Amino acid sequence: ERQNRQNIEDSIDRHFQDTMRGGHNKNNPELVKKLVEEAPTTMHWLEGKGLGFWPKVRVIVGGLYPRGHSAEGGGYGYVKVLEKFIKAYPDKVKVFTDTQAVKLIKNEAGKVIGVVGKQDGKTVNFMASKGVIIATGGFGSNVEMRQARNTGVWKEVTLDKNIPCTNNFKASQGDGLKLAEQVGANLINLDDIQLHPGGTPKTGIMSFWPSGRNRIFLTPQGDRFVNEDAARDTLCKAIFKEGGNYWIVSNHVKYPTLDYLSKNLTIGEMINLGQAFSGNTIEELAQKTGMDPKKLRASIDTYNDVVTGKIKEDNLGFKKFTQDDKPMTEGPFYATPMVPAVHHTMGGIQINSAAQVLDKNGQVIPGLFAAGEVTGGVHGSNRVGGNGIADAMVFGRVSGQSALK
Repeated sequence: ERQNRQNIEDSIDRHFQDTMRGGHNKNNPELVKKLVEEAPTTMHWLEGKGLGFWPKVRVIVGGLYPRGHSAEGGGYGYVKVLEKFIKAYPDKVKVFTDTQAVKLIKNEAGKVIGVVGKQDGKTVNFMASKGVIIATGGFGSNVEMRQARNTGVWKEVTLDKNIPCTNNFKASQGDGLKLAEQVGANLINLDDIQLHPGGTPKTGIMSFWPSGRNRIFLTPQGDRFVNEDAARDTLCKAIFKEGGNYWIVSNHVKYPTLDYLSKNLTIGEMINLGQAFSGNTIEELAQKTGMDPKKLRASIDTYNDVVTGKIKEDNLGFKKFTQDDKPMTEGPFYATPMVPAVHHTMGGIQINSAAQVLDKNGQVIPGLFAAGEVTGGVHGSNRVGGNGIADAMVFGRVSGQSALK
């Protein structure tokens, strides 16, 4: 509905083709088909639970097409709405926090019937009449594990502690994979590790700066070096080729005021903390960032030539993508330093389209389901921007429906 209002032509088949192309056709087509067919339905289901979505559909970094529907409240928006929903059923749903799952319980017939947990040093057994769902995320913060598995797209880069991770440290250690292995689950494509170009130096916290439109990626000297609309692996490889650090430059078109919120901080707060720089002119911004003012101006001029239609395409393959692409002609101009960071581990537990976990022989492990980043096969060797939340929500819902059967 929102895409139609913005004159964006899209389809389930196009979403399928983009996801397969973005994953370099290493994806499981059966899982991708389920993802794209259920995504609109799942979005409407979330709306029915009270989740609002912004009216503007945008291109997520590495998204390849404008189909990103952003939830009100960001990631917490999903949690808040679903949390409110389950609190309405205190007799049916109990939530245990600070509880580590350490072992899956099987009966004599080989069905998974529960989980052994540890809470405050005590053992707690959770017994399941319908099924157990593993939804524990990936292993992006587990440096030892990601180095051991790094034989795929990033084999030429050492994914040691110097490469930060965008994800919560405790929640991205790969614990769910270890649980699944205990009962014979098959783990696939663990070398498919994705880096995101929007990592904050040192912390890896994902920044809002690369998202959307009206921004350019520049070398430390001020040269453009990559088509900003490329897939995430292409962006990160280009950044590493330039030394691993880069600038994102924009102006007031993208950030109209210093009160504009980027993640948890306003632009003004980021400037005061030294996380971003501003200049009323290109020359002033160059002086504050160490970029060559002539190169910075030339980069902005070329970008402006494309979005104003003076040239159709630049030498990097950048074209005007949407009506939102505007020229950067007036200050204030803004720049923030960025680095690639480990963002998503696309390999994991093998599942079928019903979110049932499979063993090494391709057989269903009764009573065990999995959803989200802990699974493998959905995204191939590169996840298309925006598909991560869709994956978690679609297969989270599918796993619940399958367990209920």
